[in-house]
Amino acid sequence: MGSIKVSHLTKEYYGFSKPSKRILAGLTFGYLGIDTRFTALKDISFEAVPGEAIGIIGRNGAGKSTLLKILAGVTKEESGTKVIKGSVRALLELSVGFNSELSGEENVYFNGLVWGYKPAQISKLMDEVFDFAGLADFRKVPLKNYSSGMAMRLGFSLATAERPEILIVDEALAVGDASFQQKCLHRFEQFLKEGSIVLFVSHDLGLVSHFCKRILLFERGKLLFDGTPKEGIESYMQILAKTEGEVNSSLTTNSAQTSSFGDFISSLDISLSKGNVTLPHLTFVGDEITLEIQFTAKQSMSQLTVGFHIDDEKGIRIFGTNTHLLQVPPMEVIEGKQGKVSFKFPVWFREGKYSIGVAFHRGQSHTQGSYLWRESLYNFEVERVNLPHSVGLLFLPVNAIVQILD
Repeated sequence: MGSIKVSHLTKEYYGFSKPSKRILAGLTFGYLGIDTRFTALKDISFEAVPGEAIGIIGRNGAGKSTLLKILAGVTKEESGTKVIKGSVRALLELSVGFNSELSGEENVYFNGLVWGYKPAQISKLMDEVFDFAGLADFRKVPLKNYSSGMAMRLGFSLATAERPEILIVDEALAVGDASFQQKCLHRFEQFLKEGSIVLFVSHDLGLVSHFCKRILLFERGKLLFDGTPKEGIESYMQILAKTEGEVNSSLTTNSAQTSSFGDFISSLDISLSKGNVTLPHLTFVGDEITLEIQFTAKQSMSQLTVGFHIDDEKGIRIFGTNTHLLQVPPMEVIEGKQGKVSFKFPVWFREGKYSIGVAFHRGQSHTQGSYLWRESLYNFEVERVNLPHSVGLLFLPVNAIVQILD
């Protein structure tokens, strides 16, 4: 069985401020001339055990891919230790190493040797590789006639044809259409049941929430969070939205008035109501409810857009919108004034536990100029009464008509 133990891992890259420094470094065998340094990873420690799927998230340049390359042996750490037990297969760049002049079958054979397969294994797996990729009719076709998606599907199928004890995936599920992605997820889930470790980097947060039970959040080379997907994604969204000087934080209570709301909001109150009755953190499938967001401005906010989003207990986003998307004119709020925004919508999602987060910003998105972004400010439950059971994230009122035709 495979295992991973990383302790105080650090990786730095070195460079030159101008061409003359590069020449000097070459003449002095690197003793002089290197005058820039970038820390890609700093003091990273974590462990992974068999059957664990770990999602790795963070902004571009946070150090995610660097970590995977170190674990895969592509690059070496500056300091710290890593102990990796078991066979490792890394899907870092699918279709890299393929020869465009060779046929798909020839590429599978030669790249299979690179992956560590024996010739007899490759011959045995050949049909399965092309069937899984959906390319059985293109075995003899030169790779230069493949689309980029076809080549990447072939690379993925070959790389995962046999179960490794440790599988490292860097955005590999971006390949193919939705049906192929489902096949990939099913293969990963089968690997997990058989005891593999999967390290999975993706910017698709919904996919990470669905597939992974644990999240590592990276920012500027540091491991900021190691825990559940819901909390990890909330922390990541705070990083994306935080303003200058604002510290990443998470909220754990429903009482928004007692929390700190940064530089622009002094108080914030969130409530759900049905008709004129305030709901006690409970509603029912099919109800039409109103979400009220009332706030007091600590500083003036121009061109203000107010939005909300609903996440389920796994952190998967059910729905989100804002006043800009709903074509409501932006607000001009001066210091000390109060404002209230109401959103009315039907509860057509299935029973379960949910949380509401809010955003105050300019324009369409909180990434364009954030005043405030907070997750899980209000928790509530949805119950199903006198309605049929269903599966999925949503509940749709469905009528069925059955006929026997002659």
